[in-house]
Amino acid sequence: MTVAEKRAQRDERITKTISLQEPDRVPFAPMTNAFFMMGYGISTYDAMMDFRNIIPGVRGYIRDYDPDGVFLAGLYGIKTLETLGTEFIHWPGATCGLSLDSPFQHTDGTYLQDDEFKDYILDPTHFTLTKLLPRKHRNLKGLSKLNFRETFDTCFFNDLTILADPEVREAVDTLMQAARFQKERAGQLAEVIGVIAEEGCPLLAQGTMCVPFDAYADSARGIIRAVEDTMEFPDELEEILNKISEMNVDRILDMYRARGVKRVFIPLHCGVDEFMSPDAYERFYWPGLKKSIDGIVDRGMEPWVFCEGNYSTRLDVISDVPKGKVTYCFEKVDIKRAKETVGKVACICGTVPTSLLCYGTPQQVERATKEQIDILAPGGGFIMNSSIIIDNARHENMRVWRDTTEEYGKY
Repeated sequence: MTVAEKRAQRDERITKTISLQEPDRVPFAPMTNAFFMMGYGISTYDAMMDFRNIIPGVRGYIRDYDPDGVFLAGLYGIKTLETLGTEFIHWPGATCGLSLDSPFQHTDGTYLQDDEFKDYILDPTHFTLTKLLPRKHRNLKGLSKLNFRETFDTCFFNDLTILADPEVREAVDTLMQAARFQKERAGQLAEVIGVIAEEGCPLLAQGTMCVPFDAYADSARGIIRAVEDTMEFPDELEEILNKISEMNVDRILDMYRARGVKRVFIPLHCGVDEFMSPDAYERFYWPGLKKSIDGIVDRGMEPWVFCEGNYSTRLDVISDVPKGKVTYCFEKVDIKRAKETVGKVACICGTVPTSLLCYGTPQQVERATKEQIDILAPGGGFIMNSSIIIDNARHENMRVWRDTTEEYGKY
């Protein structure tokens, strides 16, 4: 079998499963991330300096575990972060004082204040450019002086003079330098994707998007304040989420369709049971998620939705999707009820505890794998995966996990 044929066979196994059919066996497709590094002696720092440094780990992982698909999560580039003076992300190395093996970490911050909702709703692009970016990247503070809202030509020419301001020029130069580093990073990513194809594996997802609530929480308001807004500023929040949905969802999905993307990854950060009530979820979270899922399917692509946290109370709501087109990955859920609800319309992915792969015994991993297969595999529509993205795990546990899935998961 040629490499291309092997890649096509693996992809067909996953595609058939997503369409709720039974392939020859349960696909094995873990959401790996830093495991390419931590599992193969490559530092996070080296990977963030040059993404191509993970290639030996990628090849090792594919050859060791023969997955049906590879999940490739992007890493920020340190050169870009340091150029921008990014303050809401911490990364390994001297700049943030973290060890070279440390993972990067987002810090939660509130960059949109209580008295700024009207300004944001009036012009989100201008607010992002002149408020959010300067507050999150210290080398872009000069952007706070910009004003290009005016439509009258005379005002435009007057406003144009601000570009001669030294702080503004420094910020613009910073953006251009960061853009060069990002283009370099994109080339490195393309090389890694090429290696995955050479090894005969398809990508599980070739694009990523955030639903409106998560985009608002992650990038503007902060997760804690965003959840509080469901009770303190519900009307303003709903208006903002509608605005973000209007601006972003169709744009990013049209871009992915033009690039020929097959599957789109949607990580769900704030929709967990513990963060908001079922009523709040249906009002503030589900509409943006529903629009994203429907938009992906309407464009002939497949949504790969990762439900972070506990999702047991959301199962009936998220079952309102086109049948045989969607994959839901669960971190924590009642798997029997998930099979009875979501499993009737969508593929279920997961949920072997990642902690078990890291700290458990091979015997525990085998038991957990068989339990998942017994409950979720009958009738098709189940892909073996972990509860959360794998950064580190014991190789002996990974091998048992893979072998048990291949042997016990046959149809």
